[in-house]
Order: sequence, then structure tokens, then C-alpha cells
Amino acid sequence: MSFCSCTDTKCPLNPVNHDKGCDLCIQKCLKDNEIPSCFFNKVNKNVEDKDYTFMGFAKHVQKNM
Repeated sequence: MSFCSCTDTKCPLNPVNHDKGCDLCIQKCLKDNEIPSCFFNKVNKNVEDKDYTFMGFAKHVQKNM
């Protein structure tokens, strides 16, 4: 996926590792009540604490906007 901003290419859910696009990553995040890293990267690619929860995303946005 040319637009995917996730840099974790070792992750089996990363679109570079299969032909299912973002679906697998999004399904995993929804199941785990997390936000995909691409949303964090849109705000600022320097994600310091790797807290991908909704609260972690809110903190990331507040810190970087």
C-alpha cells in the first residue's frame, strides 16, 4: 500500500506483508480497542510511548497540535 505510513514492516498485519490492504490491521485494532499507527503518524510520526489506546491517541494529539 503506497499510502500506508506504518513503519513496522515486520508486523504481519502491515499491508506490505499480504494482499488484504489495511483490513487486518484495522480489525486487530478494533478488537483491542486501539487506534492504528497511521492515525498517530498523521499527527506526528514521532510516537514516543507507543500507547495505541484511545487515551494514548488523545494525549498524542494534545501534545502535537
